[in-house]
Amino acid sequence: MISKLNNISNLKEKVLIVIPIINNYKIFKDSFYNRNNLENRKSETISLVSALNINILDVLTIKINKFSSAYLLNKNSLDCILNLIQKLKINLLIIDFQLSPIQQRNLELFFKVKVIDRTQVILEIFSSRAISNEGKIQVELATLNFQKTRLVRSWTHLERQRGGSGFLGGPGERQIELDRRIINKNIKSLNASLQKVVQTRLIQNAKRKNSSSIIVSLVGYTNTGKSTLFNHLTNSSVISKNMLFATLDPTLRLMKHEMSYKKKIILSDTVGFISSLPTELVESFKSTLEFIRESDFLLIVNDASDKNMEDKYDIILNTLKNIGIDDNYLKEKVINVFNKCDLVFDEKQNLYFPNFKNGIFTSSFNIDDIKRLKKKIYEFSLNINNN
Repeated sequence: MISKLNNISNLKEKVLIVIPIINNYKIFKDSFYNRNNLENRKSETISLVSALNINILDVLTIKINKFSSAYLLNKNSLDCILNLIQKLKINLLIIDFQLSPIQQRNLELFFKVKVIDRTQVILEIFSSRAISNEGKIQVELATLNFQKTRLVRSWTHLERQRGGSGFLGGPGERQIELDRRIINKNIKSLNASLQKVVQTRLIQNAKRKNSSSIIVSLVGYTNTGKSTLFNHLTNSSVISKNMLFATLDPTLRLMKHEMSYKKKIILSDTVGFISSLPTELVESFKSTLEFIRESDFLLIVNDASDKNMEDKYDIILNTLKNIGIDDNYLKEKVINVFNKCDLVFDEKQNLYFPNFKNGIFTSSFNIDDIKRLKKKIYEFSLNINNN
């Protein structure tokens, strides 16, 4: 069986982060990688890598006007990075981009150090955060799906074993095919295990619906304070550290409130979203994300102190639409929570309100704010129930 991605968080690595900046919008249309988003992206990338507890020695930004299919970067950029690697004695290079298998292999051969991309960094973080059986299965599925595309890189040592002439054939090629079959077999087994977990949750969810419960999911960009807010609303102690993806597995708790209401209000804390989330993770975590779709309504939790809040709000909406939530739901069944308002001036609060329907400013550490939010959730529940 193929091993998982190396657990780089347990190694004492000397790390260089390279952030490619897209100068030409025509060659890559994801605005997250555009030069206008440099400061936000740099901050997010450093936070991601820091979550692995490794030693970041330097961060280098490289402008790209045209992609190299073999290396991603041009020769001048490669030489610049190589000089820095040799000077700082770097042994792990992180490229904040999604590399092709060929690009990753070529970069490792050129720099003679381990190279990983943005997808692998996020997979590593998810792997370290998964606690439940479902979470572990989903992370392993994502990892195997990622590895499947990297077989050409993982088995380059088999090139030496090939005999005969021609482009194909030889023992090396057969080994790659064997490895692909092993991965596909493991993926099939994990999918079957995941389906059992999903079916169990669907049954539990149906029972909650039949028991006249209102289910409300807290969603938002990662590290906006969702879990802290969740704890105060439910008197719980879910992990709520100031780090990316502190919550990976959905957590359900009863909201504690003093209002008289026949129905129970159940809150669900969910995994945080992030820019350019790897396809492998979106696919593997679809069952978890689809739980959001079954909610009666949503609390979209925003960090009001984040200057890029509106851009991140768009990412949240796009992610929700990708899992099948339609525009009408997003217009009618959402409370927009602007968290961390203690870090925001009153003028900014007044600026946000006209742009967002059903908005409320909160600080997770202010008891009166928590009471106001509970009241809004309660009133929203009544409206949803009456419609």
